[in-house]
Amino acid sequence: MSGEQQVRSLAAQADWTLRGFSLPGHVLVLTAAGWRRGWLIARENSSSGWIGLVQYEVDGAEITEYLSADHIASPDLWLSADPASERSVGTEG
Repeated sequence: MSGEQQVRSLAAQADWTLRGFSLPGHVLVLTAAGWRRGWLIARENSSSGWIGLVQYEVDGAEITEYLSADHIASPDLWLSADPASERSVGTEG
């Protein structure tokens, strides 16, 4: 599989996964500050692929923004981990 085919395959997987999440529902979101716990509250198919409207907190402030499907991950990654530890989901600090 070429690199270009692999990238297309990964994007298709992210799109398919995003469409399978319940609304509203827990997710992990990749932000500039790292992975955060959040809520997926909407999703839509844009000209560049599937995007999700997510809410998460950074330093006590609630952020609501659209992120591409590859920046939204299954809540299963952290629901089985220690809920008291943000580091368990890969955040910094």
